[in-house]
Amino acid sequence: MSRIGWCLAIVSLLIAEPAFAWGNQGHMAAGLIAYDRLAGRSPSTIVAIDALIAQHPDYARFDSALAGLDGAERERRLFALIARWPDDVRASPFNHTPWHHQLRVVTGWTLFRDARFGAADHAFRRNLAVLMDTHADPGQRAIALCWLFHIVGDMHQPLHAGQRQDGRFPLSDFAGTKGWVRRSAAAPQETLHHFWDTAADVPGDELDGANAVASAIEADPPPVAPPGGDWLADYRRWVRESEQVAAQSAYPGAMDAEAAEADKAGELAPDYIEQARIVARKRIGEAGERLADLLAALFPAG
Repeated sequence: MSRIGWCLAIVSLLIAEPAFAWGNQGHMAAGLIAYDRLAGRSPSTIVAIDALIAQHPDYARFDSALAGLDGAERERRLFALIARWPDDVRASPFNHTPWHHQLRVVTGWTLFRDARFGAADHAFRRNLAVLMDTHADPGQRAIALCWLFHIVGDMHQPLHAGQRQDGRFPLSDFAGTKGWVRRSAAAPQETLHHFWDTAADVPGDELDGANAVASAIEADPPPVAPPGGDWLADYRRWVRESEQVAAQSAYPGAMDAEAAEADKAGELAPDYIEQARIVARKRIGEAGERLADLLAALFPAG
């Protein structure tokens, strides 16, 4: 790479913009899957989580959304709300934008592929430590719990782990947030990142959609290896999987369509769109299953 290329690569790491991950349907579906798994094998974990969230400094938000619900319906809805909470509070002091992603270049100019932008790894370690500290302030533990739900979901989204940097996007495509595509000739432009955020979604109400996505995944759940006993190592393995999915599934087939200007957005092939739906649902299913394993370990039956 030329000296200019080196400089551009470094600049991309310094100014890369934050990215959203799964839309609300995806995050909520992962929470619902985690709840369903725990309801069958560790219901005491659900009780402990419910009790801890009641100590959350932003609990009024949850309480309002749960009004009129009780029993298992209320508990299950709570898991969906916990999973999306860090996105709901992006405009508040609770927000930590760098915690939502940790990116590396996975296609194009890969000379700097070992450099990462974002703080999801730090956030996972920090919030795991807070939650494991039973002497910590309950409100802070409740916040940490929400972030763990969310980070596990975020980092199963391929474009929260990988991005493109090449001649078309010399400062990177910022995990697809600067690259424009269309789902068809008649469809509006959207970023490649938004496409992947919503690749698993179904039309309509967010909660109904999350339930539909969760049900579809649970009807044919992806196989998930049991945890290895070191949660940080497991988490980093999940992130490496997302990097591989970004390199092998998210970008191939989209690179020609992805344009730097919205009015030049190219069309994604129907086969690519369908494969993205399959991959996205698999990753959401894996996130939900793994989240259930993590929560069962953090709140063991007692």
